[in-house]
Amino acid sequence: MFRNFEQVLDDARKLETKDLIVVKPEDRAILIAINDAFQMGLIRPVLVGDKLKILDLLMDLGIRKDGYEIYNAIDPKDASFMSVKLANKQENAILMKGHCQSRVFLEEILNKDYGLTTDRLISHIGVLDIPNYHKLLFISDSVMNINPTKEMKRSITENTLRFVKSVGIFKPKIAMISAIEEVNDKIESSVHAEDLVKELREQDDYYIGGPFSVDVAISHESAKTKDINNVVAGDSDILIFPNIESANTFYKSAVFLANATPAGLLLGARNPIVLTSRSDSYKSKLYSIALGVVSTDIV
Repeated sequence: MFRNFEQVLDDARKLETKDLIVVKPEDRAILIAINDAFQMGLIRPVLVGDKLKILDLLMDLGIRKDGYEIYNAIDPKDASFMSVKLANKQENAILMKGHCQSRVFLEEILNKDYGLTTDRLISHIGVLDIPNYHKLLFISDSVMNINPTKEMKRSITENTLRFVKSVGIFKPKIAMISAIEEVNDKIESSVHAEDLVKELREQDDYYIGGPFSVDVAISHESAKTKDINNVVAGDSDILIFPNIESANTFYKSAVFLANATPAGLLLGARNPIVLTSRSDSYKSKLYSIALGVVSTDIV
């Protein structure tokens, strides 16, 4: 079970080296993270972008180009297209968004003719190492699905659960998040949470509870104060948020106000896809790559 990202790195070092195909890597933090992952033996770098800029940045950073495979594609759409086509040819390759807009990148992934879609919903998983929380916290969905229906939330939960269990968390605890702890017909997320808990609670390989407000999900003290007696309360591994606004707000608040270190992947595609914010640190990008490596057998 991973308690922090250093443990993720340690595990990734033990696995087979994977090709990492990076769209528009013309960014110092991205290239430093890629090179560190390369030196650790995690990945073989395949860079798709403005070749001259990439070579200039590598030289400026003192990084030797030996072992790097570089394709020239100056336009972000062309780079995204080429990268998706390359990923299509390599089942275990990892795709990574570099310094380009997510919209352009995702359009190519979702293309019906040559993209990386499967019969599963594609969803984002954010992983947070928060200094005052006792383990890694997994949250969905802060990037992909704007206002998911109940059935979409079920698919998001299944994607997230599958990933979390694959990285060694025995009997993960899932909290269905709402603004309140009681069902209120006027708050759709509370209704969805109750329904999904009823539909999914009969399984014996995880715990699920809700509706929970965020404080109940992650604080034993809050749960006790509110008389919430549930094994998930105060000890959640997974938070399933009702919509993109709530998930994204929590994710960025944890990073910028609580000094959390984030990592992010897309789940449900044919290949693991590293999807981080352009403003994320070098460490966040490195940890996201490591998560992509450990996820290659379970996407």
